[in-house]
Amino acid sequence: MKGFKTLFWLESRRSGVWALALCASLALWAWGIYQARGIPVGDRTEVRTILLVMAAIIGAGVLALMVGRLRGESRGGQVQVLLLTPPSGFTHIAARLSFALAVALVYYVVWGALASWIVALDGQAYGVGFGVRGVLGLTLGLPAYVLAVAVLPLLAWTLLLATFTSAYRVAGPNLIPGTVVVLGSVIAARWLVDGVVRVAYSLPSWPLFVGPASQTSVTIIETPDGQGQITTAAQGILYLPQEPVWIGLALATALCAVASRLWREVEA
Repeated sequence: MKGFKTLFWLESRRSGVWALALCASLALWAWGIYQARGIPVGDRTEVRTILLVMAAIIGAGVLALMVGRLRGESRGGQVQVLLLTPPSGFTHIAARLSFALAVALVYYVVWGALASWIVALDGQAYGVGFGVRGVLGLTLGLPAYVLAVAVLPLLAWTLLLATFTSAYRVAGPNLIPGTVVVLGSVIAARWLVDGVVRVAYSLPSWPLFVGPASQTSVTIIETPDGQGQITTAAQGILYLPQEPVWIGLALATALCAVASRLWREVEA
């Protein structure tokens, strides 16, 4: 535990500027969302949604670059002086990933707050209310889902790629295996996405409240016996599949396990 805390502290010192800049960039996205108020209602919502999606994608990219800046923590005996004994590769990976996830959590919670702000702003134009459960769903539920499904596997893959290139120096005789790893990752990602799409909604979905849960629509479907069947559907509820979450967590765990094994080559 002491080794993890020390490495986490060192990572915060090394990547603190990146973290502050990333979180501060949300102010620029908020400014852009606010500046769209002069656009007609239909186009305004589309522009704001595009800005929100861009903020999510660019944020994930910056986080990946932050964890991918692999340095030898043992270089110069810095870690040995602080810990007296070299920490394991798993401790290195866990500390680096934990700091990046902490930054990602702050970033995407604020990103979710921007999403709820957009719904509140544009919902007024359509006369749509926005409840407390909707705010919590967009501010906490949606960011947690995005982190588990997309951001965490991306960071774990970046760590694995960084440790691989640092361990085997992807150049000269190692250029071919390095190229195979990069191209193989692209192909594997395509297979992964196809597999997730195929198994999605096989298990019960998770309801995410993004609007007033009290509003319901009633539909009457005529049956062959003429009796009719009444169905109700709650408005403002987004049903998310839970399979991508479990797949993302399992994939990230496997990638981090392999990366921790490669860390010995990084420090060798």
